[in-house]
Amino acid sequence: MNISTLLRDESLYDEKPAGGYQWWYFDAISLDEQWALVIIFYHGNPFSTKYIREKLGKNPGYYPAISVSVYNKLNAEYYSFLEFEHSKFIWDEENFNCSIGGNSFQRNVKTWDVEYDLLINQALPSGHSLFGKLKFIGLNSEQMFVGRKKDRQEKHLWNLIHPHAKVVGSLKLKGKSDSYHIGFSGNGYHDHNLGFEPMKDSFEDWYWGRVHFEKETLVYYMMNQKKGFQQEAWLFDRATSKMKENLSLESMSRTKKNRLGLKSEREINLIGDRSKVRVVQNKLIDNGPFYQRFISKFILTRDGKESVKTGITEYINPSRIYLEKYWWMVHMRLRYMNEEPHWVQKKKMFYEWTW
Repeated sequence: MNISTLLRDESLYDEKPAGGYQWWYFDAISLDEQWALVIIFYHGNPFSTKYIREKLGKNPGYYPAISVSVYNKLNAEYYSFLEFEHSKFIWDEENFNCSIGGNSFQRNVKTWDVEYDLLINQALPSGHSLFGKLKFIGLNSEQMFVGRKKDRQEKHLWNLIHPHAKVVGSLKLKGKSDSYHIGFSGNGYHDHNLGFEPMKDSFEDWYWGRVHFEKETLVYYMMNQKKGFQQEAWLFDRATSKMKENLSLESMSRTKKNRLGLKSEREINLIGDRSKVRVVQNKLIDNGPFYQRFISKFILTRDGKESVKTGITEYINPSRIYLEKYWWMVHMRLRYMNEEPHWVQKKKMFYEWTW
């Protein structure tokens, strides 16, 4: 995995080969920890069964998508995964604006900060809807560790833009439990990923997570690559975005298997020169055949003192994306916008069951 913090690496790469992918990822947790959200824009949706079936000779641009998850008090309140025709993906490099079916983000580089304005505009057949604007404001972090990992043979890039961002905005949500007008204020994170081959061709599985302590942000990933294990973990100073401490994996434990046969470790221990962090993945908020998302407890120990915060962690086993026996589940959640929605997506109760 190549690693970059350069803003120029975040641009659309429109010449990805068949099987390639690109996504722009945003997440945030409100200051009171009641609300959490994850928003991902895709160019070449790696979870699309259509893309998997038809990828030979197909440009990834034919499979743009956006996924949105909103959590209320640790429970799913809203979920969408919408894949559009390629004409619905619009990229404006001059203004650094990406639009997918009426949803968009735009980057604005200031003197010290980099800002992203997100617009979400969704009304689902199930009756759920989400409309709103969010602004991610973070320091320009290009000098964090530019060029730290660079290998010409690598076919995957992780582009870390905002370890920490201030997130503000407003959302009008018609969700699972009720309708809400949310004045959002919280801490966020933003990165970008680019691949020149399917994920399954390079790695077996991948753990990653982030949390915002009072003065620091932790970002980590552990990747079982087919050519060996790769892991990185950093504590960043929230005031400067400079790396304060490099941590390494000490242990992983508490293996669990879900009812679909996906196995993952539920506790991760990281250690550095001054600090230890225990990650307890104790609240599953997305639990499928190849992917899991958790609201996790992070315990930072330094100089005999503990700090405990809530953050988001994830796990993926990409080879399982290709197991056709699970595709019926994918089809209930993933809406192909140029087709009639799956009957489950038309029923509020049944669609919510898939979350």
